[in-house]
Amino acid sequence: MRLLLLSSIVSSTALAWPALAEPPAVPTLGEDQLAELLAADDPRAARAAAEVEVARADAVAAGVRPDPSVSFEREEVFPDGGLATHYARLAVPLEISGRRAARVAAARALVDAAAADRDGARFALSIEALRRFRIAAYERGRVELLGAERAALVQAVEIVRRRTGAGAASGYDLQRIELELAAYDDLIAEAEAQLGTARIELGALVGMPAGADAAGPLELPGEPPPLEALLGDAVQARTDYRAAGARLEGAATLARAAGRAWIPDLTVSGGFMAQDVAGGAAASGYTVGLSLSIPVFDRGQADRARAAAQRRAAEADRRVLEREIPAAIRARHQALAQLLARARAVRTSRLARLEQLLRSAETAYREGGDVVALLDAHAAARDARLRELELRRDARLAELDLWLALGRRP
Repeated sequence: MRLLLLSSIVSSTALAWPALAEPPAVPTLGEDQLAELLAADDPRAARAAAEVEVARADAVAAGVRPDPSVSFEREEVFPDGGLATHYARLAVPLEISGRRAARVAAARALVDAAAADRDGARFALSIEALRRFRIAAYERGRVELLGAERAALVQAVEIVRRRTGAGAASGYDLQRIELELAAYDDLIAEAEAQLGTARIELGALVGMPAGADAAGPLELPGEPPPLEALLGDAVQARTDYRAAGARLEGAATLARAAGRAWIPDLTVSGGFMAQDVAGGAAASGYTVGLSLSIPVFDRGQADRARAAAQRRAAEADRRVLEREIPAAIRARHQALAQLLARARAVRTSRLARLEQLLRSAETAYREGGDVVALLDAHAAARDARLRELELRRDARLAELDLWLALGRRP
């Protein structure tokens, strides 16, 4: 009696699962729609664009000429009998060293570097979005796969129940397979929790707090292009390499500007003067002036040191990228090729044999076989299908890793 009661409880809870665990509905996004939403309104993309605008403002500031100045003076000698003289002057600073033009060129090079960084940030953001998209697709596929495997196990439960009712099988067989069915419910609940997390993380990228789902199944990617074709201009095409090159150019230009600091600044002035004379009359004339700065203290030491440090940093960045980019591309290309081969091998060597395995196990059980063999067949089928799904996920993520190493989509 106790065994029958336990079997009834396990059976009722296991068979009632589908109605209790239906995941909530969320909006579905395709990859194209995801890209449009990111481009339209993503704060990280807006921040990257703002950094470029800051660099452009610095370039404008570097090109601003010194303002002219206007002065008014009155000169009078005391005590009695002094005559007043009035001056009105306009002073115009003139730069003859060419440092301003060099500073403008250096600032514009930094604008190019900021623009390359912006493009790299946008691409990295799109890759992160696709990563979350594909993880969400995998988690949904896992829930669906486990649900299908559970449904297949329910059919096996019915076979065992009929044999138990006919006295051809023991109560242990029924209890054991129903406990296995209950274990599936726990696996599905765990998969649904992870699916919910993946949906929320995907929705957070596009401003959907309730979450978003990935449209379409998770398929294997196609074969990557040949490695030689990817390595051709891979280093030069990377945005971070272009940014380092622009910073190196800016440092060289800044160094040229610092090398001209010994040339003095020139200020030209001219104006009008009026002087009181005896008898209340006035005499008028003009003033002309020329002044030069004396570069004794500021000879461009700070700019030279800054340019040298920036040049060393940019050169180091380029050397690091020249070493790491080809190695990363080779490693990611190899990983993707291996995952594709493994996924296809699982499909041909394991998945193609599962239906026959399940039929043989059910037939053997009907003819008096052991329930453990039936359970083992269903577990093997589930594990093989889950493994194939995991390999599809890993291959799709490895494809993104290859794109990220390239800095572009091939």
